[in-house]
Parts: sequence; C-alpha cells; structure tokens
Amino acid sequence: MNVIKKPADSRCPGIKLLRDNMSSKERYFITGANGFIGGWLVETLFLHGIRDVKAGIRNWSSAARLSRFPVDIICCDILDKSQIAVAMKDVDIVIHCASGSEEIIVQGTENMLDAALQSNLRGFVHLSTAEIYGNASGEINETCPLSDSPSPYGRAKIEAEKICRAYGLKGLPISVIRPSIVYGPFSKDWTVRLAERLRSGDWGKFQGIGQGICNLIYISDLVSGILLAAHAKAAIGEAFNMVGPDLLTWNEYFLRFNAALGLPELKVIPQQKARLRARLVSPLRAYAKFAKARFEKPLRNIAQKYRPAKTIMKSLETKMKLAARMTDFSLYSRNAMYRSTKAENLLGFKPKFDLAAGLKLTAAWLDLHGLAKK
Repeated sequence: MNVIKKPADSRCPGIKLLRDNMSSKERYFITGANGFIGGWLVETLFLHGIRDVKAGIRNWSSAARLSRFPVDIICCDILDKSQIAVAMKDVDIVIHCASGSEEIIVQGTENMLDAALQSNLRGFVHLSTAEIYGNASGEINETCPLSDSPSPYGRAKIEAEKICRAYGLKGLPISVIRPSIVYGPFSKDWTVRLAERLRSGDWGKFQGIGQGICNLIYISDLVSGILLAAHAKAAIGEAFNMVGPDLLTWNEYFLRFNAALGLPELKVIPQQKARLRARLVSPLRAYAKFAKARFEKPLRNIAQKYRPAKTIMKSLETKMKLAARMTDFSLYSRNAMYRSTKAENLLGFKPKFDLAAGLKLTAAWLDLHGLAKK
C-alpha cells in the first residue's frame, strides 16, 4: 500500500504556523486558484490537512488541476461583484492571486478590496510583483519607489498596489507580497517555456546580454512566505519583497537548468546575432498574429488538406514562440538585487530551497510529464 506523506513542517514555516493555530478554524479564499501560485497555495494547504479553503477560478474549464483534490472549487470572476460577494461569505483570510488583463488586475483587485472591506476579515494578502520597481538597479528593498515599469503587467500591478494602499488606510488588514522570478513545477514562463527553449537547440548562453541578476525563488518558499504574511499582525499595512537564497546571472540559470535536464551543453550566442534574430522575429510574430486573426479559417483548411503545410506552419509557430524577444534581453541585462530582509525580520521568512534543490524537484516534475528531454 502506497502512503502519501505530508511535506515536512521544517521546510515550510508558514504551514507550521498554520498547524500550530488550526484550532482557530480559519477559512481561506484564494483567487486565481487555477494559476501557478494560487494552485500551489490550495494544494499545500490541503496536503497539510487544512481543508477549509475556497479555491476561486474564473471558469470551470480551468478546474482540471485542482479537481485532483476534494477541495471547495468555486467559480468567481473578480470582475463580477455578485460572484465575489458569494465567494467572500464566511471567509476569514483572502489571498488574492488572480491576474490577467489590466482590467482584471486593477478593477478586479478594487472589486475584491471593496468586498473585503465590508467583511470581517482577519487578513487580506495581495500578490504583486517585483516588476513594480521597473528597470531599477542595485539593491532593491521596499523603500525603493514604484517605477514606471517597462511592461503593461508591471504598470497594472503598480495601480493595483495604490488601490491596496488606499483600502489599507480605510482599515482593511492588508499586506502585499512582491515576489521575484518564481520557478518550479507548474510555472509556465520560468519552467515549462524555458525548458522548451533549452530543448529547442536554439537557446544558449547570451554573450554580453545574460549577465544581469536572475532573482529566483522556488515556489514552495514563496507559498511559505505568503502564509506567514497572512497570519502575522506585523504584516498588516506592509509590503514585502520575497526572493530566494541564490545570487546568480541569467546565463548561469540557463546553464544550470540545462544541466539539470540532462541536455547537451549550451552554445555561446554572440550578442549581435542574438539581437538581430530578436529584431527579425518581432515583425514576423506581429504578422502571424494578424494572419491568424484575419485568415484563421482558410489557414486551418490548408493545414487539414496538406500535411506538409501543417508541419511547416507548426514548426514556424514553435520557433517564433520560443525565440528570444528584445524585452527578454532587457530583463536578462537588469542588474537589480531584490532583498527579503524585511520579510525575514518581520515575518521570520527564510527560504529553504536553494537552486540545486529547486532544480532537482523541477527537473523531476518535467521528466514526469515528458517535458525534460527531446
């Protein structure tokens, strides 16, 4: 008989805190529970015996991952105030992970905060991002100003944080988490997509580009930090950076991830060649998007009738999807070092997974799903 063991409490101090206080019978509502971080939160709570959790998803088609567990899955579009009101009933702690378009990030967050203010909550944790610091360099702590982020996502998160601050002044017990680059099982951008890029044979060590600081945090450490913030009185009204223990460059991350997957050694890609390729691919992506929107039906008919055409279109689509973008190079060149000192001092946050441990678990998960090697 196979026995599923619970993860050790010592690896997740946020969970240990919850288990020590389970008699309080707190009920949680997690938005964006179908996403990477939200899903991890729900599953972590469940696997540690904390079952009084509402897992909010936008539509039922995204419930597959969570349906592996007998959790309370509820449909809650955060742009629909009536759905929020139902989901928020009898809830003690809200962890707001839902993300998406600018409207969802900004207006959706305001809708959530407005409903939370009318409820008798013990805590509200808003998941933001380190992107709110923009292209700042050097050591970055929570006293650094919110910059004009180069990404629409970052700018929307800045607006959402401003709204959070306003509701905090109204008396809502709110805290904000600003994670850096979050990797691990179920991460699309920094795990699955990067693994696909490494497998493609077209990825490599970017000469003169990938020397920026890659501020990684393993998903389990972030979950622990979020749960610590959800229960610490010292967290109310505060924002916290959360980052892992390793200080390395993006090129080092690519090399170590590639090695963990057991792939051939990465080649060195000259800066000029990398930038030229990114510039050439950019208009091709725009044209492909336009063609798909304008001629989707005839293109589909061609693909169905002529197998070689289908193969070529699929190959081009994959290459464009995996190719580096100029925005990628901007990130890979950024020399910002995010610090978690405030979270360590006020919350007792301490990352448990260094890159070696995190990549070992990540590679095992990718291998399980057939994504690790060609």
